[in-house]
Amino acid sequence: MPGHTHPQLRGKLAGGDRKEVGAAASVAREVLDDPGLVRPLVDCLEDGDAAVVSHAAHAVMQVGRDEPNVFAPHADRLIAILRRCSQWEIGEQLPKVLAAVPITDDQTQQLADILVAQTGNPSNIAAASALSGLAELATTGRIDAAIARDAIERALASPRKALAARARRIEQSLGPKGK
Repeated sequence: MPGHTHPQLRGKLAGGDRKEVGAAASVAREVLDDPGLVRPLVDCLEDGDAAVVSHAAHAVMQVGRDEPNVFAPHADRLIAILRRCSQWEIGEQLPKVLAAVPITDDQTQQLADILVAQTGNPSNIAAASALSGLAELATTGRIDAAIARDAIERALASPRKALAARARRIEQSLGPKGK
């Protein structure tokens, strides 16, 4: 439930330009050292300040890279935040984290549906991250590879050159179609 933001954590995330990662690395280290800060960090993803949300998304990604399991109790909320995708940084970072978090089959299906929709995100970064998330779910056997391949095929046909290029790289990483 939002509203339990840790004031010092939020203050650190509020510093700096939204376009920079700010204090995300130091906040991530704090959260890794004190798992009680996971919920306040997730709260920051729903903050009204775009810089806080951006920096929190980067911190979540860094924590998730090292300890994805800490987000398992927050998976439903993270999926809901990704569904709303209020900022491109959320669309960029949450697929990376959620693809690594141990989630239920139902949550995996919800995530896959959101990622398929996110491939149409106006942000090339968010759309490409959604493709990567689908590829990760497919290569780990959590979704049918055809779902990822269909999204990749659509992206390959996209007039958005950056997205099509990312789709080509992801397609190569998936290997032959029979896989």
